[in-house]
Amino acid sequence: MIPKDGVNLQYLKAVFLRRFWYVVLPFFAVFTITVGHCIKAPRLYKSSALILVQPQEVPHDFVKPTVTSSAQTRINIVTEQVMSRPVLEEIIKQHNLYPEIRAAKTMYDAVEVMRTYISVEAKRTEESRRVEPVSFEISYEGKVPAKVRDVTAAIANLFIEENLKVRERQALGTSNFLARELERTRSDLRQKEELVRQFKEKYAGLLPEQMENNYRILSQLQQHLNAINEGLQKSKDRKVLLQSQVSDLETLGASAQDHPATLEELRRQLKSLRLRYSDKHPDVIRLSVRIANLKKQQTVIPDPDSEEQGVSAQSIETHELMHVGRTDLYTQLESIDMEIEKLRKDKEKTSNQIRKYRNRIEVGPKIENMFVDLRRDYNQANETYQSLLQKKLQAELAENLERTQKGEQLMILNPANLPEKPFKPDVSKILSMGFMLALACGSGLAFLREYLDPAFWSSKELESIIELPVLVSIPVVNTKKERRWNILKRAAAAGALVSMASVLFYALFLLWKMDPTAFPFPIG
Repeated sequence: MIPKDGVNLQYLKAVFLRRFWYVVLPFFAVFTITVGHCIKAPRLYKSSALILVQPQEVPHDFVKPTVTSSAQTRINIVTEQVMSRPVLEEIIKQHNLYPEIRAAKTMYDAVEVMRTYISVEAKRTEESRRVEPVSFEISYEGKVPAKVRDVTAAIANLFIEENLKVRERQALGTSNFLARELERTRSDLRQKEELVRQFKEKYAGLLPEQMENNYRILSQLQQHLNAINEGLQKSKDRKVLLQSQVSDLETLGASAQDHPATLEELRRQLKSLRLRYSDKHPDVIRLSVRIANLKKQQTVIPDPDSEEQGVSAQSIETHELMHVGRTDLYTQLESIDMEIEKLRKDKEKTSNQIRKYRNRIEVGPKIENMFVDLRRDYNQANETYQSLLQKKLQAELAENLERTQKGEQLMILNPANLPEKPFKPDVSKILSMGFMLALACGSGLAFLREYLDPAFWSSKELESIIELPVLVSIPVVNTKKERRWNILKRAAAAGALVSMASVLFYALFLLWKMDPTAFPFPIG
């Protein structure tokens, strides 16, 4: 029974002595079971490899990577690939892992067990806790330290190889996709180019870029037509003048037949001709020669017999001059008629060309609208092709970057270590927890028994309950037989304590022999 005045150190000591076996037996049982578990539990060794996520060596401004997935995503992809059954089966066969499971069950069960012993943990810095991991740790647990190290190293190498394959596959996939799209766009662009070429051939001279040239040619043709009209008008004026000269010459010839021309008449005719022609004109020259001959004839003394002969010669000469002049005038008239006809043909041709270019200019806006639509499709196809071409070149650079391993890659920073002590079970932790649990079980059972015990073990306990003073107390008086029995019980208790202590220390010694590092101090 627990006293009402509370628990003190003296009471605890008395309880411990009364309930000694309630404390010792649970403590021994629980702690022994704990040590036995530590001895019998299979030892698992753990090896770890730290892999660094190394950034791309070439700056992104020079070569943009086509692998845009995050490092965490690629690590997850590579983890799934490494943890796949074919890969793990190959590792199990190569290192002869889990022979008992494979013999008793199947390879599938061995693979499932191995997956539970592999872990991948991303490492982030304080600054990059919410962004990409800078490294990750791969660990594997097993029973044989050397195999654990070799398997961890193999898994780490697989991570690096699979990451390279994933990046190369993504880069190659991007490059192949762009190549297909580029070929399709090139074919579309060629069709658009063919349509543009056919349109230009069909509407040659009517294209928008030729409108300025059409305006310039039309202006030149208009100027040429004005020049033709001006030349045609001048030719017509010359023809009228020559016709008037022919008429005057015929009139002059008729009058010369009736009345031979005198020196004064010839001079008047010469003066009239000089008003219209220059001194080098044939008519002016012939008339000047005639006046000169006539002057010579007048200076010679006239002979009555030869007067008629002079008049006759003069008449003949006059006729010859008139015939020559008439022939020359007719020749000039024919030449002017030919020139007029040529100018008329040239005018008609120029007029037709003017109408042609005016028609081009009139239908130009309609052709321009048609060509603008066609050109817009071609420009869009060309821009798409040029953009895809640039992306294809960048994808090829990124692909070469991945092949030469200059892009973002994984690098083993800390290789797999050879474990020197078991990772599981944690003997020191289990022993500490077992000791505390054994002590708690023993103390708890002792105080429970004390709480349920109705007996009074001292006069003070009785006084606290009945609230009356105890006048007389009779001590326990043992007989000789009872004293011998008590001695035997103490000896048996001592032997039991020594046996339990021996068993416990022997178990601890065996545990120490198996794993000396589990104890902070040497045992044995």
